[in-house]
Amino acid sequence: MRASGAVSRWMVFTVLTVQIVFSAAAYSLAYGQSSQQVYNSLAKSRDSLLDQRRYLQTEADRLGQQISNLQTQLDRVNAYMRDNDRALRDVEQAMRQAQ
Repeated sequence: MRASGAVSRWMVFTVLTVQIVFSAAAYSLAYGQSSQQVYNSLAKSRDSLLDQRRYLQTEADRLGQQISNLQTQLDRVNAYMRDNDRALRDVEQAMRQAQ
């Protein structure tokens, strides 16, 4: 849960940052700022979104690895349960034959 909270906070922060930058760009256009300043502002937004994308990809990779590790553990436990079920059936069958 901690990772999803961090991702949520990061996303909110980034969305707010992008909104502020777009607002600043619109303000700049409305008041005659140079197109180079607007371009630079948009480039900063793009860079921020690229940073967020890299962070989210890293989180997705980390969570995928955790899921893979858990799946391996689950497969092992299921195999133990199958072995246990076979042994239990064998013992119960031997008990019926012993009566």
